[in-house]
Amino acid sequence: MSTEEVGALLGLPPRTVRYRLKKLRETGVLSPTRVLTIERKMGLGESMFLVNATPRGSELLPDIFHRIDTIYHNSPTYGRFNGFLVYSLYSLSTPRITLRILEEIQKCGLIYDFFIFDIADFDAKPADYGYFNSALGWVWNWDEWRDQIPKTLKSKKKIKLPLDEVQSHVDFDKYDVLILKLMFDDGDITQKKLAEVLSMSEARVNRRIRRLESEGIIKGYRSTVCATENELNLICFIELEEPQDKILSVFYQLPFPATIIMESRTRFSIQIALNAQNITGFLKGLDTLRPHLVSCFVQTIHDAKMSMDSHPYDLYNESTNRWETPGSEYLIDIRDIMNGK
Repeated sequence: MSTEEVGALLGLPPRTVRYRLKKLRETGVLSPTRVLTIERKMGLGESMFLVNATPRGSELLPDIFHRIDTIYHNSPTYGRFNGFLVYSLYSLSTPRITLRILEEIQKCGLIYDFFIFDIADFDAKPADYGYFNSALGWVWNWDEWRDQIPKTLKSKKKIKLPLDEVQSHVDFDKYDVLILKLMFDDGDITQKKLAEVLSMSEARVNRRIRRLESEGIIKGYRSTVCATENELNLICFIELEEPQDKILSVFYQLPFPATIIMESRTRFSIQIALNAQNITGFLKGLDTLRPHLVSCFVQTIHDAKMSMDSHPYDLYNESTNRWETPGSEYLIDIRDIMNGK
């Protein structure tokens, strides 16, 4: 929405809206706008992996993560896996690269074991701030939610979630990648600025962005709100016996912002930020769901950081119009760090 549209809804001048948004960003309540994308449609896959780190691994793995181009984000984590939670990219033409990296790290004695979660699709569920009080924080009845879970699972109402296990391939070129790269760096970049940088007309930029949106490569735009202090990010991995959208819909009933990530129709992860008073209610809800799940475990994310020198979109080779993730080079990087190079 434009500041004019927000002002009209709130009965405020647009300049007041702009001033308040500026203050919210300066104080860290409102994060910069992020463009939410799924490049799998363009041939670039993404996975999460968890590692149980050895003492030496805890020391060396951050350097390894920083060196390998495909790894762009990591955080220390605790739970079933005490080590790191990592996001990594890979070309769909070399789907085993993540496994090769982890097997090499394990062979070097840096991790005991690992868990890979391949991302097929995701949905950034927005918050419902009707349940947020500026003085009290989130006002949510966890007992009612927990009591509602059995009713939701027994309901005959059909539920369709905005997630697809299979992503169709979309034709793209270097200009699409350049637009996504610039929007990745600045989610608030204007089409006028994009046109200037790319030496294109605004109309051409607009058509390309609309196409990226209609094809589902750009899934949306999001500014994360840190509504309360001392929030802890949790990521819950669940496995279902059979496809069951009603179980996933239980998490959509929560007012908190969350990201629902699909690997397959039976494997999902749910990332959600909660403060201490709400974590207990969430875990009790999982207790209610537990008999309906094949497996379930929760990990913490408390010090997430970007971990690559290069840009994620630098994996794109303009001359071949393909993504390149040379696994042999990454294995050499691991050995170099092990040898102190």
